[in-house]
Amino acid sequence: MSTPHFAVASTFSPRFLAVLAEADRTAKAFGGRLSVLHAGGRTDEKNLSFQEAFANMGRKSMDIYWCEGDSPSEALIAAVARERFDLFIAGTIARPNDPRNFTGTIVRELFARTPCDLLLIPDPQEKPPSELNACLLLEAHSPRWQAVRDKLKTLQPSKISILAADSPLTRARASLLGTEADGTSLDEIREQLTEITPDVELLRIQSNTGFLMCEVVQEMAPDFLFVESSWEDCQRVLPPHLGWLEQVIPSRLFLFSQPLLSPIGDCSLQSV
Repeated sequence: MSTPHFAVASTFSPRFLAVLAEADRTAKAFGGRLSVLHAGGRTDEKNLSFQEAFANMGRKSMDIYWCEGDSPSEALIAAVARERFDLFIAGTIARPNDPRNFTGTIVRELFARTPCDLLLIPDPQEKPPSELNACLLLEAHSPRWQAVRDKLKTLQPSKISILAADSPLTRARASLLGTEADGTSLDEIREQLTEITPDVELLRIQSNTGFLMCEVVQEMAPDFLFVESSWEDCQRVLPPHLGWLEQVIPSRLFLFSQPLLSPIGDCSLQSV
């Protein structure tokens, strides 16, 4: 089995070192090789800043992809598609005094079109949390979560919360499509997750929209959110009642799906 290849989008913002530190921890946790994507051309000054950051993380070197395109998002998406990364990591825009972490245009583009697993980090930290609390978001009557199980097992969170969106509409849709699960399906998921940690909480969120689930997640403040997505017409599609994640990202968000790969875009690679 080949070593997974992860990439982190890096700009020289105030959170430059924190984003790299988060990506470094993620790559080490999953046994992945980490590279850096920078939406812009190479300069000696930029290269030196990266080398200093790598040294501070205890890394001798990493590959840097200097990506250029019509926009930062186009350049990054093209690079991810061209190099076929397994996971793309990016920080989101922080807004002082606004705890809701609304996404910007670039992040929404990455959210919809990045052709691999995606980790978005709204509040990157240079130091890891002392304990990890994970939250699995899914639909009660047709839950997609199998691709997430191995990731949870690798991270070994101390607590896992399962939030299941439940409504008459989702129940009717599942019944119409022949995918309605019996009443024990969520309990079975909880039972399987107790193999990772004994502290597994299951909550059914009764709502006709996803906003209540968003509020519950914000109140819980987990360290990670996990969602299994799919692809339609080259666009990432979330389960019903989770579309709000495209606008608001309360905490680190892992999006998993089958990879969508296409040889688009262009970037240059410099090994350093």
